[in-house]
Amino acid sequence: MSGSVSGSAVLAAAVGTSLLAAWGFGALSDKSAQAAAQPVPVVRNSEAATPIQRGPDGHYWARARIGDQPIALLVDTGAAAVVLRPADARVLGLNPETLDYSQSIRTASGMAQAASITLSHVTVAGVEVRDVAALVVQADLPHSLLGMSFLGRLSGFEATPEGLVLKP
Repeated sequence: MSGSVSGSAVLAAAVGTSLLAAWGFGALSDKSAQAAAQPVPVVRNSEAATPIQRGPDGHYWARARIGDQPIALLVDTGAAAVVLRPADARVLGLNPETLDYSQSIRTASGMAQAASITLSHVTVAGVEVRDVAALVVQADLPHSLLGMSFLGRLSGFEATPEGLVLKP
């Protein structure tokens, strides 16, 4: 692993409407809101905005690079943080069995346990965000989520006929 993930992070506390009703994550702490208010680096890696295309299922699927690994993420404005399923955490070089699942989170399906981590950088559609708060959920999700700890640090995002456009 190239140092793309480190332990201990606080979560962004922004909550929106979930695109995936079964796994919407709520606000977690006052400390999270304070961390979200800090200035954060967002970098556009390419000149042209590359929209995230809507999948055949109607959802927006981001082809992200976390560190140097490609990871598919469902865009979910109802998720307070980037949420990784254990299989994707393994791809990033983490051992899910050794993480500290001390964070209780509320989902539409009930309570779940999660481990807080920080992703050194996440790149989606030519936009890179550094030091992204994330969760590894102990339960095996059907897919990982691109939540508000990434999206909330952009100046905006917009759904257009061409797809979801991220604005650094």
